[in-house]
Amino acid sequence: MGNGYHAYPSLYVKRGVLKLADTLILKLITPSKLVIDEEVDEVVAPGDSGEFGVLPGHCPFITTLMPGELTYKVNGVGKSIIIDSGIAEVSEDRVIVLTDRVFKSEEIDPEAASREAESILEELKDFGGGNKEFKEIERRLKLAEVKANVKRA
Repeated sequence: MGNGYHAYPSLYVKRGVLKLADTLILKLITPSKLVIDEEVDEVVAPGDSGEFGVLPGHCPFITTLMPGELTYKVNGVGKSIIIDSGIAEVSEDRVIVLTDRVFKSEEIDPEAASREAESILEELKDFGGGNKEFKEIERRLKLAEVKANVKRA
C-alpha cells in the first residue's frame, strides 16, 4: 500500500511498529442468505463448551455452536441476534458463523417459546429414544428457552 501500511490479517506495520487492527469482520450466514456482514469491535457467541468472546487479533479456531444469543458491538454499540446451533470459524480478522436459522428479538414471541419449552419437557418425560434423538430434543429445548428469555428492545 502506498500509505506506509503493510496489511497482514489484522496486523499493520507502519514505520517498523506492529499494530493490531481495531475491528474484525462478522459474517452470519444461513442456508438462504447472508444475515450479517459487518465490521465489528467484538463478538460473543454461544459455543458448545460455553460462551466465548473474540476481539481483533484473536488466535484462529473452529468450534460448534449451541442455540443462544450472539452478541456483537459496532462502534461501541451492542447488538444481538438469536441463533440456532451451527459452526463458527474464527481468524485474526474475522468471525464466520454458519447456522440454519436466526431470530431477531422483534420476531420472537417469548410466551409461545415458553409454551414450546414446556411441551418439549413433557416430551422428555416419556423419551425412550437413542442419543441422536436426545441431542435433537436437547437442541430444541435450548433454543426454546433462549427465545423465551428474549427481552424486546
